[in-house]
Amino acid sequence: MKIVDSSTRKSALLGVLLSTALAAAGCSRSAPPPPGNGAQPAAAETGAAAPPSGPCGASPPTATPTLPGSLGGSQAEVDCAAWQAFIALNWKADPNNPGYPDKKVPWASFGTPGSMDPTVWETYVGAAAVFDGSVPLKGLWQRKRPAVKMLSRTSKFGDLDLSDIAQAGSGDHWLTNQRGDVTYYEIMMNRDEFEFITTQPAFDLTTASGQLKCAMQPGKVVYDGTPPPPPNLPRRGGLSMPSGNANGWSDTDCTGAQHQWGDGVGAMEIKAAWTPLPADHSLDYRYKTAIAQVRDPVTKTMRKVTVGLVGLHIIRKSIGRQQWVWATFEQIDNSPDEAPNGGFAPPVLPPNPNQRPSPGYTFFNPACTPQKDPTYRCQHNRPPRPCGTVGIVCDPYDKPMQITRLNPVADPANQVTALVWKMLPAKSVFNYYRLIGAQWPQDVTLIVPAQQRLPLPMGNQMPKGTAGGTGQIVANTSLESFQQSAASCMDCHANFASIAPLRLKATIEANGLRKVMKARGLQGLQPYSSDYSFIFLAETKR
Repeated sequence: MKIVDSSTRKSALLGVLLSTALAAAGCSRSAPPPPGNGAQPAAAETGAAAPPSGPCGASPPTATPTLPGSLGGSQAEVDCAAWQAFIALNWKADPNNPGYPDKKVPWASFGTPGSMDPTVWETYVGAAAVFDGSVPLKGLWQRKRPAVKMLSRTSKFGDLDLSDIAQAGSGDHWLTNQRGDVTYYEIMMNRDEFEFITTQPAFDLTTASGQLKCAMQPGKVVYDGTPPPPPNLPRRGGLSMPSGNANGWSDTDCTGAQHQWGDGVGAMEIKAAWTPLPADHSLDYRYKTAIAQVRDPVTKTMRKVTVGLVGLHIIRKSIGRQQWVWATFEQIDNSPDEAPNGGFAPPVLPPNPNQRPSPGYTFFNPACTPQKDPTYRCQHNRPPRPCGTVGIVCDPYDKPMQITRLNPVADPANQVTALVWKMLPAKSVFNYYRLIGAQWPQDVTLIVPAQQRLPLPMGNQMPKGTAGGTGQIVANTSLESFQQSAASCMDCHANFASIAPLRLKATIEANGLRKVMKARGLQGLQPYSSDYSFIFLAETKR
Protein backbone atom coordinates (compact mmCIF):
# COMPACT_ATOMS: atom_id res chain seq x y z
CA MET A 1 0.00 0.00 0.00
CA LYS A 2 1.58 3.23 -1.17
CA ILE A 3 2.31 6.11 1.16
CA VAL A 4 0.78 9.29 -0.17
CA ASP A 5 0.88 12.08 2.39
CA SER A 6 -2.62 13.55 2.33
CA SER A 7 -1.33 16.61 4.19
CA THR A 8 -0.47 19.75 2.22
CA ARG A 9 1.87 20.90 4.93
CA LYS A 10 4.21 19.40 7.50
CA SER A 11 4.37 20.31 11.10
CA ALA A 12 7.22 22.77 11.52
CA LEU A 13 8.42 21.02 14.65
CA LEU A 14 8.30 17.61 13.05
CA GLY A 15 10.12 18.83 9.96
CA VAL A 16 12.98 20.56 11.77
CA LEU A 17 13.58 17.97 14.45
CA LEU A 18 13.03 14.94 12.25
CA SER A 19 15.37 16.15 9.51
CA THR A 20 18.16 16.41 12.08
CA ALA A 21 17.35 12.98 13.50
CA LEU A 22 17.31 11.36 10.06
CA ALA A 23 20.80 12.55 9.25
CA ALA A 24 22.07 11.47 12.65
CA ALA A 25 20.43 8.05 12.53
CA GLY A 26 21.28 7.27 8.95
CA CYS A 27 19.21 8.29 6.00
CA SER A 28 19.41 7.69 2.32
CA ARG A 29 17.12 8.92 -0.38
CA SER A 30 15.44 5.62 -0.99
CA ALA A 31 13.45 4.59 -4.01
CA PRO A 32 9.66 4.86 -3.82
CA PRO A 33 7.65 1.81 -2.77
CA PRO A 34 7.32 -0.87 -5.46
CA PRO A 35 4.58 -0.43 -8.07
CA GLY A 36 1.31 -2.31 -8.02
CA ASN A 37 0.56 -1.45 -4.41
CA GLY A 38 -3.07 -0.68 -5.07
CA ALA A 39 -3.36 2.86 -3.75
CA GLN A 40 -6.04 5.07 -5.25
CA PRO A 41 -4.57 8.32 -6.60
CA ALA A 42 -7.37 10.71 -5.65
CA ALA A 43 -10.86 10.92 -4.21
CA ALA A 44 -12.26 12.15 -7.53
CA GLU A 45 -11.29 8.88 -9.18
CA THR A 46 -13.40 6.86 -6.72
CA GLY A 47 -16.53 8.95 -7.19
CA ALA A 48 -16.39 10.44 -3.69
CA ALA A 49 -17.40 13.93 -2.69
CA ALA A 50 -14.78 16.20 -1.16
CA PRO A 51 -14.66 15.72 2.62
CA PRO A 52 -16.07 18.55 4.73
CA SER A 53 -13.76 20.80 6.71
CA GLY A 54 -13.45 20.28 10.45
CA PRO A 55 -10.96 19.35 13.19
CA CYS A 56 -8.48 17.88 10.71
CA GLY A 57 -7.73 21.21 9.07
CA ALA A 58 -5.73 20.71 5.90
CA SER A 59 -5.35 16.94 6.48
CA PRO A 60 -8.87 15.46 6.61
CA PRO A 61 -9.54 11.78 5.97
CA THR A 62 -10.19 11.06 2.31
CA ALA A 63 -12.46 8.61 0.55
CA THR A 64 -9.51 6.61 -0.76
CA PRO A 65 -7.69 3.42 0.30
CA THR A 66 -4.50 5.36 0.99
CA LEU A 67 -2.55 5.05 4.22
CA PRO A 68 -1.65 8.45 5.69
CA GLY A 69 1.94 9.45 5.13
CA SER A 70 1.99 11.83 8.11
CA LEU A 71 0.59 10.48 11.38
CA GLY A 72 0.05 13.99 12.75
CA GLY A 73 1.58 16.32 15.30
CA SER A 74 -1.41 17.01 17.55
CA GLN A 75 -4.13 14.83 19.06
CA ALA A 76 -6.66 15.96 16.46
CA GLU A 77 -4.24 15.28 13.60
CA VAL A 78 -3.36 11.85 14.99
CA ASP A 79 -7.06 11.01 15.32
CA CYS A 80 -7.64 12.13 11.72
CA ALA A 81 -4.78 9.96 10.51
CA ALA A 82 -6.23 7.05 12.51
CA TRP A 83 -9.54 7.36 10.67
CA GLN A 84 -7.71 7.55 7.33
CA ALA A 85 -5.92 4.32 8.21
CA PHE A 86 -9.25 2.74 9.19
CA ILE A 87 -10.70 3.64 5.79
CA ALA A 88 -7.67 2.35 3.90
CA LEU A 89 -7.49 -0.90 5.82
CA ASN A 90 -11.23 -1.61 5.61
CA TRP A 91 -11.36 -1.11 1.85
CA LYS A 92 -12.28 -4.25 -0.09
CA ALA A 93 -9.12 -6.22 -0.78
CA ASP A 94 -7.89 -7.05 -4.24
CA PRO A 95 -8.87 -10.72 -4.71
CA ASN A 96 -5.72 -11.33 -6.73
CA ASN A 97 -3.28 -9.38 -4.57
CA PRO A 98 -3.54 -10.11 -0.82
CA GLY A 99 -2.87 -7.16 1.45
CA TYR A 100 -3.79 -4.49 -1.09
CA PRO A 101 -7.02 -2.65 -1.96
CA ASP A 102 -9.16 -3.33 -5.00
CA LYS A 103 -8.69 -0.22 -7.13
CA LYS A 104 -11.88 -0.89 -9.06
CA VAL A 105 -14.16 -0.57 -6.03
CA PRO A 106 -15.90 2.84 -5.75
CA TRP A 107 -16.44 4.78 -2.53
CA ALA A 108 -20.17 4.09 -2.76
CA SER A 109 -19.42 0.42 -2.00
CA PHE A 110 -17.38 1.12 1.13
CA GLY A 111 -18.95 -0.90 3.94
CA THR A 112 -21.73 -2.55 1.92
CA PRO A 113 -24.06 -4.30 4.42
CA GLY A 114 -23.94 -8.08 4.35
CA SER A 115 -20.73 -8.20 2.33
CA MET A 116 -18.41 -11.02 3.32
CA ASP A 117 -15.63 -9.81 1.04
CA PRO A 118 -12.37 -9.55 2.98
CA THR A 119 -10.90 -6.11 3.57
CA VAL A 120 -7.26 -5.14 3.13
CA TRP A 121 -6.26 -5.91 6.70
CA GLU A 122 -8.09 -9.24 6.65
CA THR A 123 -5.76 -10.35 3.86
CA TYR A 124 -2.66 -9.53 5.85
CA VAL A 125 -0.95 -12.59 7.35
CA GLY A 126 -2.00 -13.94 10.74
CA ALA A 127 0.65 -13.88 13.46
CA ALA A 128 -0.27 -17.42 14.50
CA ALA A 129 0.55 -18.76 11.02
CA VAL A 130 3.91 -16.99 10.91
CA PHE A 131 5.09 -18.51 14.19
CA ASP A 132 3.36 -21.89 13.85
CA GLY A 133 6.49 -23.71 12.68
CA SER A 134 4.58 -26.12 10.44
CA VAL A 135 3.52 -23.57 7.81
CA PRO A 136 6.06 -22.96 5.02
CA LEU A 137 6.91 -19.25 5.14
CA LYS A 138 8.30 -18.96 1.64
CA GLY A 139 5.54 -17.64 -0.60
CA LEU A 140 3.10 -17.34 2.33
CA TRP A 141 2.25 -13.72 1.59
CA GLN A 142 1.27 -14.48 -2.01
CA ARG A 143 -0.94 -17.47 -1.19
CA LYS A 144 -4.68 -17.14 -1.60
CA ARG A 145 -6.40 -16.51 1.70
CA PRO A 146 -9.15 -18.90 2.86
CA ALA A 147 -12.73 -17.74 2.33
CA VAL A 148 -13.72 -18.74 5.86
CA LYS A 149 -11.95 -17.50 9.00
CA MET A 150 -10.77 -20.02 11.57
CA LEU A 151 -11.25 -18.43 15.00
CA SER A 152 -10.29 -20.16 18.23
CA ARG A 153 -8.53 -17.52 20.35
CA THR A 154 -10.82 -16.28 23.12
CA SER A 155 -8.35 -13.79 24.60
CA LYS A 156 -6.49 -10.93 22.96
CA PHE A 157 -3.49 -12.03 25.00
CA GLY A 158 -3.42 -15.44 23.34
CA ASP A 159 -1.33 -17.83 25.45
CA LEU A 160 0.04 -15.10 27.72
CA ASP A 161 -0.85 -14.67 31.38
CA LEU A 162 -0.22 -11.01 32.21
CA SER A 163 -1.81 -11.09 35.65
CA ASP A 164 1.57 -10.41 37.28
CA ILE A 165 2.01 -7.15 35.39
CA ALA A 166 -1.60 -5.93 35.18
CA GLN A 167 -4.83 -6.17 37.10
CA ALA A 168 -6.96 -9.30 37.31
CA GLY A 169 -8.44 -10.05 33.93
CA SER A 170 -5.14 -10.30 32.08
CA GLY A 171 -4.86 -14.06 32.31
CA ASP A 172 -7.10 -16.85 31.05
CA HIS A 173 -10.19 -14.72 30.49
CA TRP A 174 -12.84 -14.33 27.84
CA LEU A 175 -15.66 -11.96 26.89
CA THR A 176 -19.24 -13.21 26.49
CA ASN A 177 -21.97 -11.24 24.75
CA GLN A 178 -25.60 -10.97 25.79
CA ARG A 179 -26.52 -13.91 23.52
CA GLY A 180 -24.16 -16.21 25.40
CA ASP A 181 -21.46 -16.34 22.70
CA VAL A 182 -17.79 -15.74 23.46
CA THR A 183 -15.77 -13.17 21.54
CA TYR A 184 -12.91 -14.29 19.31
CA TYR A 185 -9.65 -12.53 18.48
CA GLU A 186 -7.12 -12.47 15.68
CA ILE A 187 -3.82 -10.65 15.16
CA MET A 188 -2.57 -9.76 11.69
CA MET A 189 0.64 -8.15 10.40
CA ASN A 190 1.33 -6.15 7.26
CA ARG A 191 3.90 -7.00 4.62
CA ASP A 192 6.66 -4.81 6.08
CA GLU A 193 6.51 -6.61 9.42
CA PHE A 194 6.03 -10.02 7.80
CA GLU A 195 9.16 -9.66 5.68
CA PHE A 196 11.21 -8.30 8.59
CA ILE A 197 10.35 -11.39 10.65
CA THR A 198 10.59 -14.02 7.93
CA THR A 199 13.32 -12.92 5.49
CA GLN A 200 16.26 -11.86 7.67
CA PRO A 201 19.45 -13.16 6.00
CA ALA A 202 20.81 -15.03 9.03
CA PHE A 203 18.17 -14.84 11.76
CA ASP A 204 15.03 -16.94 12.18
CA LEU A 205 12.85 -14.54 14.15
CA THR A 206 10.08 -17.10 14.50
CA THR A 207 12.26 -18.91 17.08
CA ALA A 208 13.41 -17.83 20.54
CA SER A 209 17.06 -18.46 19.69
CA GLY A 210 16.80 -16.42 16.48
CA GLN A 211 15.22 -13.52 18.33
CA LEU A 212 17.98 -13.55 20.94
CA LYS A 213 20.67 -13.66 18.27
CA CYS A 214 19.10 -10.69 16.50
CA ALA A 215 18.54 -8.68 19.68
CA MET A 216 22.18 -9.15 20.74
CA GLN A 217 23.61 -7.68 17.53
CA PRO A 218 25.73 -4.59 18.29
CA GLY A 219 24.28 -2.75 15.31
CA LYS A 220 25.92 -0.09 13.19
CA VAL A 221 26.17 3.66 13.07
CA VAL A 222 24.32 4.75 9.95
CA TYR A 223 24.97 8.32 8.89
CA ASP A 224 24.35 9.96 5.51
CA GLY A 225 24.66 13.58 6.52
CA THR A 226 27.51 16.03 5.98
CA PRO A 227 30.79 14.73 7.49
CA PRO A 228 31.95 14.50 10.14
CA PRO A 229 29.17 12.57 11.89
CA PRO A 230 28.04 13.87 15.29
CA PRO A 231 29.44 12.03 18.30
CA ASN A 232 27.54 9.38 20.23
CA LEU A 233 25.19 8.39 17.43
CA PRO A 234 22.92 5.43 18.26
CA ARG A 235 23.80 2.12 16.71
CA ARG A 236 20.88 0.90 14.67
CA GLY A 237 19.89 -2.70 14.12
CA GLY A 238 18.86 -5.49 16.45
CA LEU A 239 15.20 -6.36 16.75
CA SER A 240 13.93 -3.01 15.52
CA MET A 241 11.03 -3.34 13.14
CA PRO A 242 10.57 -1.22 10.01
CA SER A 243 9.54 2.42 10.16
CA GLY A 244 9.15 2.82 6.41
CA ASN A 245 11.30 4.20 3.62
CA ALA A 246 10.28 7.79 3.08
CA ASN A 247 11.58 11.28 3.81
CA GLY A 248 15.10 9.90 3.38
CA TRP A 249 14.92 7.28 6.12
CA SER A 250 16.20 3.74 5.53
CA ASP A 251 15.25 0.75 7.66
CA THR A 252 17.82 -1.80 8.81
CA ASP A 253 18.11 -5.52 9.33
CA CYS A 254 19.28 -7.22 12.53
CA THR A 255 22.94 -6.40 11.81
CA GLY A 256 22.25 -2.71 11.17
CA ALA A 257 22.65 -2.93 7.39
CA GLN A 258 20.20 -0.75 5.45
CA HIS A 259 17.29 -2.68 4.00
CA GLN A 260 13.80 -2.02 2.66
CA TRP A 261 11.03 -4.27 3.93
CA GLY A 262 7.74 -4.75 2.13
CA ASP A 263 6.15 -1.57 0.86
CA GLY A 264 8.11 0.84 3.01
CA VAL A 265 5.11 2.02 5.04
CA GLY A 266 6.34 0.81 8.43
CA ALA A 267 5.40 -2.21 10.51
CA MET A 268 1.69 -2.55 11.28
CA GLU A 269 -0.24 -4.91 13.53
CA ILE A 270 -4.01 -5.29 13.53
CA LYS A 271 -5.83 -6.77 16.51
CA ALA A 272 -9.48 -7.60 15.89
CA ALA A 273 -12.34 -8.74 18.12
CA TRP A 274 -15.23 -10.67 16.53
CA THR A 275 -18.48 -11.82 18.11
CA PRO A 276 -21.06 -14.23 16.60
CA LEU A 277 -24.16 -12.47 15.24
CA PRO A 278 -27.77 -13.73 15.22
CA ALA A 279 -28.36 -16.52 12.73
CA ASP A 280 -31.26 -14.60 11.15
CA HIS A 281 -28.80 -11.90 9.97
CA SER A 282 -30.98 -9.23 11.57
CA LEU A 283 -27.94 -7.24 12.74
CA ASP A 284 -25.67 -7.67 9.73
CA TYR A 285 -26.54 -4.18 8.47
CA ARG A 286 -24.63 -2.54 11.33
CA TYR A 287 -21.48 -4.72 11.41
CA LYS A 288 -18.46 -5.49 9.31
CA THR A 289 -19.21 -9.18 8.85
CA ALA A 290 -17.31 -12.33 7.96
CA ILE A 291 -17.96 -16.06 7.78
CA ALA A 292 -15.99 -17.99 10.37
CA GLN A 293 -15.52 -21.40 11.85
CA VAL A 294 -15.38 -20.77 15.59
CA ARG A 295 -14.15 -23.26 18.15
CA ASP A 296 -16.19 -23.89 21.27
CA PRO A 297 -13.87 -23.28 24.24
CA VAL A 298 -15.34 -26.23 26.17
CA THR A 299 -16.13 -28.96 23.63
CA LYS A 300 -13.44 -27.83 21.13
CA THR A 301 -15.92 -28.48 18.32
CA MET A 302 -16.21 -26.09 15.38
CA ARG A 303 -19.32 -24.38 14.06
CA LYS A 304 -19.83 -22.07 11.10
CA VAL A 305 -21.30 -18.65 11.94
CA THR A 306 -21.49 -15.06 10.80
CA VAL A 307 -19.30 -12.91 13.02
CA GLY A 308 -19.38 -9.14 13.45
CA LEU A 309 -16.39 -6.92 14.12
CA VAL A 310 -16.72 -5.32 17.57
CA GLY A 311 -13.22 -3.93 18.13
CA LEU A 312 -10.15 -3.05 16.09
CA HIS A 313 -6.66 -1.94 17.11
CA ILE A 314 -4.49 -0.36 14.40
CA ILE A 315 -0.86 -0.17 15.52
CA ARG A 316 1.77 1.36 13.28
CA LYS A 317 5.43 2.32 13.51
CA SER A 318 6.63 5.24 11.41
CA ILE A 319 9.70 7.36 10.89
CA GLY A 320 8.71 10.14 13.27
CA ARG A 321 6.87 7.81 15.67
CA GLN A 322 9.42 5.19 16.69
CA GLN A 323 7.27 4.28 19.70
CA TRP A 324 4.39 3.47 17.32
CA VAL A 325 0.91 5.02 17.16
CA TRP A 326 -1.86 3.06 18.87
CA ALA A 327 -5.38 3.71 17.53
CA THR A 328 -8.50 1.81 18.52
CA PHE A 329 -12.06 1.61 17.16
CA GLU A 330 -15.30 0.01 18.35
CA GLN A 331 -18.75 -0.83 17.11
CA ILE A 332 -21.10 1.67 18.79
CA ASP A 333 -23.39 -0.92 20.43
CA ASN A 334 -20.71 -2.56 22.56
CA SER A 335 -21.45 -1.04 25.96
CA PRO A 336 -22.62 2.03 27.89
CA ASP A 337 -20.41 4.35 29.91
CA GLU A 338 -19.90 3.82 33.63
CA ALA A 339 -21.87 6.27 35.78
CA PRO A 340 -21.55 7.22 39.49
CA ASN A 341 -22.63 4.77 42.19
CA GLY A 342 -22.37 1.75 39.92
CA GLY A 343 -24.76 3.13 37.34
CA PHE A 344 -24.47 3.41 33.59
CA ALA A 345 -25.21 6.00 30.92
CA PRO A 346 -25.55 5.80 27.13
CA PRO A 347 -22.38 6.83 25.34
CA VAL A 348 -22.33 10.34 23.93
CA LEU A 349 -22.21 9.90 20.16
CA PRO A 350 -22.07 12.48 17.39
CA PRO A 351 -25.31 12.80 15.40
CA ASN A 352 -25.63 10.50 12.39
CA PRO A 353 -28.93 10.47 10.46
CA ASN A 354 -27.86 7.30 8.66
CA GLN A 355 -27.99 5.20 11.82
CA ARG A 356 -31.00 3.13 12.81
CA PRO A 357 -31.99 2.93 16.50
CA SER A 358 -29.78 0.71 18.62
CA PRO A 359 -31.05 -2.87 19.15
CA GLY A 360 -29.38 -2.93 22.56
CA TYR A 361 -25.89 -3.35 23.95
CA THR A 362 -23.76 -6.31 22.90
CA PHE A 363 -21.97 -6.69 26.23
CA PHE A 364 -24.40 -5.12 28.71
CA ASN A 365 -27.96 -5.76 29.88
CA PRO A 366 -29.65 -2.65 31.37
CA ALA A 367 -32.32 -4.87 32.95
CA CYS A 368 -29.84 -7.17 34.71
CA THR A 369 -30.74 -8.32 38.23
CA PRO A 370 -28.60 -10.40 40.59
CA GLN A 371 -31.36 -12.99 40.75
CA LYS A 372 -31.23 -13.50 36.99
CA ASP A 373 -27.46 -13.28 36.90
CA PRO A 374 -26.14 -15.62 39.61
CA THR A 375 -22.71 -15.84 37.92
CA TYR A 376 -21.63 -12.19 37.82
CA ARG A 377 -24.50 -10.69 39.85
CA CYS A 378 -24.52 -7.71 37.48
CA GLN A 379 -21.06 -6.54 38.58
CA HIS A 380 -19.55 -4.23 36.02
CA ASN A 381 -16.34 -5.37 34.31
CA ARG A 382 -15.81 -8.37 36.57
CA PRO A 383 -13.39 -10.79 34.89
CA PRO A 384 -14.44 -14.43 34.66
CA ARG A 385 -12.84 -17.05 36.85
CA PRO A 386 -11.24 -19.76 34.71
CA CYS A 387 -11.39 -23.43 35.50
CA GLY A 388 -8.30 -24.94 37.05
CA THR A 389 -7.74 -22.22 39.63
CA VAL A 390 -7.24 -23.91 43.00
CA GLY A 391 -10.06 -23.23 45.42
CA ILE A 392 -12.17 -21.24 42.96
CA VAL A 393 -15.28 -22.41 41.15
CA CYS A 394 -14.93 -21.54 37.48
CA ASP A 395 -17.47 -19.47 35.59
CA PRO A 396 -19.33 -20.85 32.56
CA TYR A 397 -18.33 -19.51 29.17
CA ASP A 398 -21.91 -18.88 28.09
CA LYS A 399 -22.91 -16.45 30.86
CA PRO A 400 -23.30 -12.85 29.62
CA MET A 401 -21.15 -10.12 31.16
CA GLN A 402 -21.77 -6.52 32.16
CA ILE A 403 -19.14 -4.37 30.46
CA THR A 404 -19.07 -0.57 30.78
CA ARG A 405 -16.60 2.01 29.54
CA LEU A 406 -14.68 3.62 32.40
CA ASN A 407 -13.22 6.51 30.41
CA PRO A 408 -15.89 8.04 28.11
CA VAL A 409 -14.84 9.03 24.60
CA ALA A 410 -14.53 12.80 24.15
CA ASP A 411 -13.21 15.35 21.67
CA PRO A 412 -11.28 15.41 19.44
CA ALA A 413 -12.05 11.73 18.80
CA ASN A 414 -15.80 12.39 18.63
CA GLN A 415 -15.29 15.41 16.38
CA VAL A 416 -13.25 13.41 13.90
CA THR A 417 -15.74 10.54 13.96
CA ALA A 418 -18.52 13.04 13.19
CA LEU A 419 -16.50 14.33 10.25
CA VAL A 420 -16.03 10.84 8.81
CA TRP A 421 -19.65 9.84 9.39
CA LYS A 422 -20.68 12.77 7.17
CA MET A 423 -18.47 11.35 4.41
CA LEU A 424 -19.64 7.74 4.54
CA PRO A 425 -22.17 6.21 2.14
CA ALA A 426 -25.60 6.28 3.76
CA LYS A 427 -25.88 2.50 4.14
CA SER A 428 -22.26 1.77 5.02
CA VAL A 429 -21.84 -0.47 8.05
CA PHE A 430 -19.05 1.84 9.17
CA ASN A 431 -21.67 4.39 10.21
CA TYR A 432 -21.83 2.17 13.30
CA TYR A 433 -18.12 2.40 14.18
CA ARG A 434 -16.32 5.11 16.09
CA LEU A 435 -12.81 6.07 17.07
CA ILE A 436 -12.21 5.49 20.77
CA GLY A 437 -8.83 7.19 20.82
CA ALA A 438 -5.20 7.09 19.75
CA GLN A 439 -2.10 7.12 21.90
CA TRP A 440 1.11 8.42 20.35
CA PRO A 441 4.65 9.59 21.21
CA GLN A 442 5.24 13.32 20.95
CA ASP A 443 9.04 12.96 20.77
CA VAL A 444 9.75 12.70 17.05
CA THR A 445 13.52 12.24 17.34
CA LEU A 446 13.75 9.41 19.88
CA ILE A 447 15.43 6.39 18.26
CA VAL A 448 15.75 3.10 20.15
CA PRO A 449 19.30 1.73 19.64
CA ALA A 450 20.39 -1.86 19.07
CA GLN A 451 20.67 -4.20 22.06
CA GLN A 452 17.89 -2.36 23.88
CA ARG A 453 16.52 -4.06 26.97
CA LEU A 454 13.28 -3.35 28.77
CA PRO A 455 11.87 -0.95 29.67
CA LEU A 456 11.60 1.04 26.45
CA PRO A 457 11.05 4.80 26.36
CA MET A 458 7.52 6.00 25.67
CA GLY A 459 8.53 9.19 23.90
CA ASN A 460 6.44 11.61 25.99
CA GLN A 461 3.24 9.78 25.20
CA MET A 462 -0.15 11.43 24.73
CA PRO A 463 -2.58 10.68 26.34
CA LYS A 464 -0.41 9.93 29.34
CA GLY A 465 -1.93 6.55 30.22
CA THR A 466 -1.23 5.26 33.72
CA ALA A 467 0.82 8.34 34.56
CA GLY A 468 -2.26 10.52 34.04
CA GLY A 469 -4.81 8.33 35.84
CA THR A 470 -7.87 6.52 34.50
CA GLY A 471 -9.00 9.56 32.53
CA GLN A 472 -5.82 9.32 30.43
CA ILE A 473 -6.10 5.59 29.66
CA VAL A 474 -7.20 4.67 26.15
CA ALA A 475 -8.94 1.29 26.28
CA ASN A 476 -11.24 -0.74 24.05
CA THR A 477 -14.14 -2.45 25.85
CA SER A 478 -13.91 -5.50 23.60
CA LEU A 479 -10.12 -5.84 23.71
CA GLU A 480 -9.23 -4.50 27.18
CA SER A 481 -12.54 -5.24 28.88
CA PHE A 482 -11.00 -5.94 32.28
CA GLN A 483 -7.89 -3.71 32.15
CA GLN A 484 -9.53 -0.32 31.58
CA SER A 485 -8.23 1.19 34.80
CA ALA A 486 -4.83 -0.52 34.71
CA ALA A 487 -2.83 0.70 31.73
CA SER A 488 -2.90 2.07 28.20
CA CYS A 489 -1.27 0.27 25.30
CA MET A 490 2.09 2.01 25.61
CA ASP A 491 2.32 1.33 29.35
CA CYS A 492 2.30 -2.43 28.81
CA HIS A 493 4.19 -2.60 25.53
CA ALA A 494 7.03 -0.32 26.60
CA ASN A 495 7.60 -2.14 29.88
CA PHE A 496 6.95 -5.79 29.09
CA ALA A 497 7.07 -6.54 25.33
CA SER A 498 10.17 -8.72 25.03
CA ILE A 499 11.61 -11.48 22.93
CA ALA A 500 10.54 -15.01 23.83
CA PRO A 501 12.56 -16.79 26.54
CA LEU A 502 14.85 -19.64 25.45
CA ARG A 503 13.31 -21.93 28.06
CA LEU A 504 9.77 -21.61 26.75
CA LYS A 505 8.43 -24.65 28.57
CA ALA A 506 9.65 -23.34 31.93
CA THR A 507 7.27 -20.39 31.69
CA ILE A 508 4.17 -22.46 30.92
CA GLU A 509 1.69 -22.83 33.78
CA ALA A 510 -0.65 -25.72 34.53
CA ASN A 511 -3.42 -23.99 32.59
CA GLY A 512 -1.24 -23.89 29.48
CA LEU A 513 -0.58 -20.14 29.60
CA ARG A 514 2.86 -18.55 29.49
CA LYS A 515 3.49 -16.44 32.57
CA VAL A 516 4.92 -12.96 32.01
CA MET A 517 6.72 -11.81 35.14
CA LYS A 518 7.86 -8.45 36.48
CA ALA A 519 10.98 -10.07 37.89
CA ARG A 520 14.35 -9.48 36.24
CA GLY A 521 16.29 -12.25 34.57
CA LEU A 522 19.81 -13.55 35.11
CA GLN A 523 22.36 -11.11 36.52
CA GLY A 524 19.53 -8.71 37.31
CA LEU A 525 19.08 -7.75 33.65
CA GLN A 526 15.75 -7.19 32.01
CA PRO A 527 15.12 -9.19 28.82
CA TYR A 528 15.81 -7.77 25.40
CA SER A 529 12.91 -5.79 24.01
CA SER A 530 10.91 -6.75 20.92
CA ASP A 531 10.26 -3.21 19.70
CA TYR A 532 7.00 -2.64 21.60
CA SER A 533 5.38 -5.76 20.06
CA PHE A 534 3.97 -8.63 22.12
CA ILE A 535 3.83 -10.86 19.02
CA PHE A 536 7.21 -12.46 19.71
CA LEU A 537 6.42 -13.24 23.33
CA ALA A 538 2.88 -14.42 22.62
CA GLU A 539 3.28 -16.38 19.41
CA THR A 540 6.70 -18.08 19.58
CA LYS A 541 6.34 -21.84 19.86
CA ARG A 542 9.96 -23.01 19.49
